[in-house]
Amino acid sequence: MAAAGGFRTVEPLEYYRRFLKENCRPDGRELGEFRTTTVNIGSITTADGSALVKLGNTTMICGIKAEFAAPPADCSNKGYIVPNVDLPPLCSSRFRPGPPGEEAQAASQFMADVIENSQVIRREDLCIVDGKVSKKLSLYCEH
Repeated sequence: MAAAGGFRTVEPLEYYRRFLKENCRPDGRELGEFRTTTVNIGSITTADGSALVKLGNTTMICGIKAEFAAPPADCSNKGYIVPNVDLPPLCSSRFRPGPPGEEAQAASQFMADVIENSQVIRREDLCIVDGKVSKKLSLYCEH
């Protein structure tokens, strides 16, 4: 088993090519087979909305907090969306406790860009009174 792990580290492309030739994945699933997925909503009682999602051996928890805020001066008809990704040491030994690392900051910015560019949540829809009151949505995700 340790030899397979070493081979995967030293020759990752060849490692995965061997599984592709056999039409399976390293965990034994067929190529088209999805991982087992479970979703538990309302996991964080202090959030306005939340979900705990398990996809195979990967677990994520996400929370949303909404509050009233003054709109930005340059966009008086828009609200705020503030994504925050946390990658604690529980995720991987690569991550350290403390302020968000480079990967967490990049993931947070990526989420902000996806939300803004996809217009899944339009910032204009968060405006309550133009120039006076808007909503601020804080999105928190921990891997």
